[in-house]
Amino acid sequence: MIEIKPLDVQSSTVLGVQIGNPEAPSKPAIVVLIAKKGLVVCGNFNINELDKRSITAARVTGLTKVEDALEAKIESCTSRARALGISEGMTGREAVIKLQK
Repeated sequence: MIEIKPLDVQSSTVLGVQIGNPEAPSKPAIVVLIAKKGLVVCGNFNINELDKRSITAARVTGLTKVEDALEAKIESCTSRARALGISEGMTGREAVIKLQK
């Protein structure tokens, strides 16, 4: 199952995408927050490969639903995300705010 939902972050809307895992419904296979300038992705993404492709992205882990990505801590990010001021330890919400500017 694929779920797409708008999420309000500081009066701005980002798109949350969650792809279900048929074998473990309580744990989604993929979670992505899509902002104007980049992505917040779940732990199933390889941040080094995203960096090689010049994708602006920050990675969070431990998600069970798309909203969790806003509160989770950034554990890694691409160089393009760093250039926007995103760093490890900030929340997904803080990263999304920077990605929406």
